[in-house]
Amino acid sequence: MTRRLLVAATLVAAGMLPGCRSPAASSSPPHGVPEANDAEAPHVPFLERRAAHATRLRIDAPSPGKYEPGLVPEGVIEVHYPSGSLQLLAWLVVPDERSAPAPALVYFHGAFALTPKDLAAVRPFVDAGFVVMLPALRGENGNPGRLELLYGEVDDAVAATRWLAARPEVDGERIYAAGHSIGGGLAALLALRPDAPVRATASVVGLYVPQTFKRWSTSKTNAELVRFDPFDPAESTLRTLGPNVRDLVHPHIAYIGDDDPWFHPNADAIAAEAERWGAAVTVERVPGDHMSCLRPALDRYRAWVEAELGR
Repeated sequence: MTRRLLVAATLVAAGMLPGCRSPAASSSPPHGVPEANDAEAPHVPFLERRAAHATRLRIDAPSPGKYEPGLVPEGVIEVHYPSGSLQLLAWLVVPDERSAPAPALVYFHGAFALTPKDLAAVRPFVDAGFVVMLPALRGENGNPGRLELLYGEVDDAVAATRWLAARPEVDGERIYAAGHSIGGGLAALLALRPDAPVRATASVVGLYVPQTFKRWSTSKTNAELVRFDPFDPAESTLRTLGPNVRDLVHPHIAYIGDDDPWFHPNADAIAAEAERWGAAVTVERVPGDHMSCLRPALDRYRAWVEAELGR
């Protein structure tokens, strides 16, 4: 099946805790996708800008996400994958009935910690014969490292896909990625990384704009998440897909909930950028709010993946 290269997307302007409650700090979200480079300046590709930048964190601490130490759900294999010098926890689920080698999904959780509810969210992929990997990232679930908020975690995401591709039970040519909320932001950024062996990525209410981090930094609920200078354009634009959509290397599907209006207003702006550069970005509306849209979105993505595989 030929991948659809529809050019539209949505950007999250939400001032809310990712994956949790609705914003209250302002009555309407800002619009627009800031350019990663001045319109008159030569384009500097995303990877070059990221390689030249070293994030500066004001707080050196792990994720605030809550988890149950030592918990390994039934049917899960606890594994560790290398990301640079870090050895990070992940859950691996290998279905009883599968092709050999099987297609695979890497799923990035929301709420800054890996929990059994994330396993429940991807159970239909396991039932369909996919090997599923659920990585915990740096600073999460007792892992070494610190919360960087969509920066070093992207390196962890790449490392997870590469580790999975080397598994004997996995077809390394048929790996997909998806994520919810902050995990969706991670999956979106993975679409900019040619070193990630994925065929496509998907986000469920997980495309953020640089202005989001500025609002979080002044929010009582979210301030501790923003450990970098949110007013530094390099820090913010390197953590979001919109300003870098020109450099997309993997197709990306963005799902947004009909009842999650904070994710809607910037869709036109990023659609224009995607159309301008011919980026393989698709937006789809699904029923539900920030949390309840996850199930229909993952169901739709699974159907798309199976069609893409010709199953």
